[in-house]
Amino acid sequence: MKTKHRLVFLFFISLTAFSQNKKISFEVNYPLAMSNGFENLSGIIDASINYRFVKSELFRYGASVTFDYLKGNLHFSNQDLNRDFFFYHVDGFAEMTIPSAEKIHPFAGVGFTYLNYDYQYLSGTNEFPTIKTRKEKDPGFNLKLGMQYDFTNSLFIQAYFHSVRTFNKSNFNNETIGVNYNQLKFGFGFRF
Repeated sequence: MKTKHRLVFLFFISLTAFSQNKKISFEVNYPLAMSNGFENLSGIIDASINYRFVKSELFRYGASVTFDYLKGNLHFSNQDLNRDFFFYHVDGFAEMTIPSAEKIHPFAGVGFTYLNYDYQYLSGTNEFPTIKTRKEKDPGFNLKLGMQYDFTNSLFIQAYFHSVRTFNKSNFNNETIGVNYNQLKFGFGFRF
């Protein structure tokens, strides 16, 4: 029985390995926060699915959906206040194929971002504060610039800079504030 499963698995791997026109890719990356004030966030995961719908001689154009999860805590008055950031990105992108270096693919993408985050804060008097949790949702946009290197037709590694800007209404004066969440990401992907 195990032999049949292995044969079926190897059959599907061989189909994707020899396919020349791969339109879908799945990527997993490690996000590293870089923005001023948010460097102490720990990247947990970045996952993306990409679909390429137009191909020219030098470029491929497509769309992607990406999810990022970053976590952090703020040490304040003997308390660790937790912060969880969930980013959802919908982007259009272009990948370039360099004729003299076919394994290297520079790429750029731009699109919309939706940030959903919750954080803990201290509330109440100074002597007996309580920890409360607040949830926020902010829209924004993003830009990514990066490079992929192909190990095979299906497997690649990548690194890219992801600039994210969201907009939040201030609780103090009701003005809209732009917040940057720049990230550097390293990971790998699989085309099929």
